[in-house]
Amino acid sequence: MKMKAWDLILDPPLDGETNMMVDADLLQSLEQSGETRTVLRFYSWIRPTVSLGRNQRREKALDLEFCLSSGLDVVQRPTGGRAVLHADEITYSVVSNDTEPFDGASIYDTYRRISEALLIGYRRLGVDTVLAPDTRRLGTSENGVDYPCFVSPSRYELMSGGRKVAGSAQRRLRRSFLQHGSMPISCDRELLARATRLGDPSLLEDEMTGIVECLDRRPSVGEITSAFLGAFEEYFEVDLRRMVDSAEIAG
Repeated sequence: MKMKAWDLILDPPLDGETNMMVDADLLQSLEQSGETRTVLRFYSWIRPTVSLGRNQRREKALDLEFCLSSGLDVVQRPTGGRAVLHADEITYSVVSNDTEPFDGASIYDTYRRISEALLIGYRRLGVDTVLAPDTRRLGTSENGVDYPCFVSPSRYELMSGGRKVAGSAQRRLRRSFLQHGSMPISCDRELLARATRLGDPSLLEDEMTGIVECLDRRPSVGEITSAFLGAFEEYFEVDLRRMVDSAEIAG
């Protein structure tokens, strides 16, 4: 039986606005498409960037003066959730108007299936990873600022050694969905704590981790990407059809 093909995008480092625009454009493209399609995209960031959930207020979530003085870009995601620092990381997105590979159309079905594929990728790298069984919700910090994303794992997000190793967010339209997520290679907790006015970064020490902290070596970006590409191919039993760039499929 012929394997189903997904479109694959491997983008070079881009600025934050462009990265979020590409994901949003892919979602709209597949929402309007008459063809059943799924796109897997991996990308990175040309400079450190904080992304906020689409409904977050910048002045509540961030120390904007610190972000400006530190050269941190700030962008709004098309998805929900809380502040994420994108720096030394690999970012993924899955955009689809096909419910069959994801066990239906519910948000948790989709989260679980994508997380199970990511789990295989982490384990291929040697990172012992499990799915969070439940969502742990936090309100705001003592100074009234929103906690960042990596402080509170959601159901089916990925954990290693009791700490969150990837943070994801999803948006659903009538016929399609976008899920994207941050997979830190290393964590700059001090920068994230200061950007979000968290103060003491020790909470982040307890709650978040990156790939290099789980291994005794630093794998290359190519090795990391290859591990996750193989994981998606294995888990979803698909062929990944390489696209030249984002514009080829989003346009």
